[in-house]
Amino acid sequence: MKRKVSLFLVCMLICSLTFSASAAWVRPLSAEQTWDEEADFVIVGFGLAGAAAAVEAHDIDPEAKIVVLEKMSKELAGGNSIASGQTFIVPSENATADLKLYLEACNLPNPIPDEYLTWMVEGFASQLPWIQSVADSVDYEAGYVGGGELKWGKLVVEFDTFPGAGFEGTSAHLREKNVGSFEKGGVWNCFAKAAEARNVDIRYENPAIALVQDVETRKVEGVVVRDSEGKEYTIKGAKGVLLACGGYENNLQMQRDFHGVDLAYTGGSPGNTGDGILMLMEAGAQIWHMRNQTQSGGFWLGIKVPEYESVFMRNFTMAGNSWIEIDSESERFYNEAYGYHRQHMKFVEHGRFVDLPHERALPVHLIFDETTRESGSIATQWLAWPTTTLGHVWTNDNLAEIEKGWIIKADTLEELAEKIDRDPAKLKETIDRYNAACDAGVDGDYGRDPEKMARIEKGPFYAVAITPALVATTGGAKRDVQSRVLDWDDQPIPGLYEAGELGSYVSNLYQNGVFLSEAMLSGRAAAQTAFGGESEIKAVASASDAPVWDQADDGEYSAVVKAMHGEVEVKVTIADGKLADVALGEGRGEMIITDEQLAEYVQALVENQSIAVDVVAGATVDCQAITEAITQAFAD
Repeated sequence: MKRKVSLFLVCMLICSLTFSASAAWVRPLSAEQTWDEEADFVIVGFGLAGAAAAVEAHDIDPEAKIVVLEKMSKELAGGNSIASGQTFIVPSENATADLKLYLEACNLPNPIPDEYLTWMVEGFASQLPWIQSVADSVDYEAGYVGGGELKWGKLVVEFDTFPGAGFEGTSAHLREKNVGSFEKGGVWNCFAKAAEARNVDIRYENPAIALVQDVETRKVEGVVVRDSEGKEYTIKGAKGVLLACGGYENNLQMQRDFHGVDLAYTGGSPGNTGDGILMLMEAGAQIWHMRNQTQSGGFWLGIKVPEYESVFMRNFTMAGNSWIEIDSESERFYNEAYGYHRQHMKFVEHGRFVDLPHERALPVHLIFDETTRESGSIATQWLAWPTTTLGHVWTNDNLAEIEKGWIIKADTLEELAEKIDRDPAKLKETIDRYNAACDAGVDGDYGRDPEKMARIEKGPFYAVAITPALVATTGGAKRDVQSRVLDWDDQPIPGLYEAGELGSYVSNLYQNGVFLSEAMLSGRAAAQTAFGGESEIKAVASASDAPVWDQADDGEYSAVVKAMHGEVEVKVTIADGKLADVALGEGRGEMIITDEQLAEYVQALVENQSIAVDVVAGATVDCQAITEAITQAFAD
């Protein structure tokens, strides 16, 4: 023990000298320690992981005092969760083995322990009923990203040559009931409202600035907080402290130190400045995934404007094809129109998926003509902090952005070159070469699809600077499947938990929907571990605190739904105003659920008088089908 303590102190000293000369990210617990207040559970960060943990902790113990500390204002809270594409994935129960193989291949350069991957894919497959129960509590529902009900089948994957690709499941998001359309920030909005509805103590503009740790035992006892007026206070976390405060994508120095970039702006929350990582390092945590290739898919193509700290995202599929990107030498440097968005901004180089080359080509400019200007927005209408959180939607004709000076306009290419500090002759040479390739129908330089090539010739002409954008970083502390932070001996640091983007299991290539799925799963696991047991979420009433059969007369009701392999009739019996029995009729043979599993599931439904119960392991999809049928049976 003495050896470990001494090493721990050395680590603290080194981290303190390296990262902060004026303030420590961990403060030793003193013998005379007094606390300004005490709580059962302290959560740092109110993104999706923090919100999920708060909801779960409350539902386990409704009397517990749960405090959430958020650096940003209420209007700007949500972390990267609110700026994401709002997709989470749910593999079918029989697809977990394939998903595990697929994620293994995605994470190959930074192998993930087998037990972690097993826990993650099984958690993804089983957590939908819990998500739906949380959504029900605030009048939200799960739906297909493209609109309508959830669709089960082969999921679209980013890397379709990997083992396990094409696993079965669904891509889902959350939306208000009876709205039916995709909602920006829908998943985050749902869980934020669920936490608020449970009267969780959420403190905006109250960042945690240090952990309080017992040097002898290494136990994290609480946090130091700075309130909105700049005053410091301390909170003791009796059951622990959860760090769910995101990555370091808006900390340029950490970008340089850990990812080796000269300049990359964030496409996500400007509040993600690596605070949690610095706390973890000083607390003696084992750090992993700091120098990886994910960043939610690598460097995205950002458009930085003076009015906003975070960037807009360049449109992935420019409708007009009369455009190119030029590097510092005013030359083209890659295939600009390839479908990189399908692989989260990755391309293959020497057999490996690597980041787009923009960081090595700066300054980069997008050059386009009037035809492309008229064809549609050059920036995405979503997936960027200024749009999703601050409400600025890039105009479809780009005219407002030209008026603001975000896009440079010129009558001639020579004039345009001078306005962006480029050699006019060199720019004209590059465009002439590109136009010649358009005429020939062959891009001999970079293999751009001729169908995505059109001459740059119709004035006026335009330019906008393109900068690398880091949407998310996944580095942080190594954690176990209980979301406990591990030290360099793979031992839990008492009282310290971690969830979400901070210390994510995702370590290399990103599969759409994994981040939000992991955020909910890891946040929930942290709460369950801290409170010493399983969640009681299955006992929480669904929908509007009333069962779906609340207004039904006694009798038998039925509905036909699609199960894993075919249609099945589900019969529901109501007696004395309560659910009395659920039985399967025609199509029973198409289901994989066993008699024993069915009996277990029906018993849970009857005992709780709610459809918000946990599914039976090994029969997830069939249990979900039964629940859907019960809902349909009483829809009228």
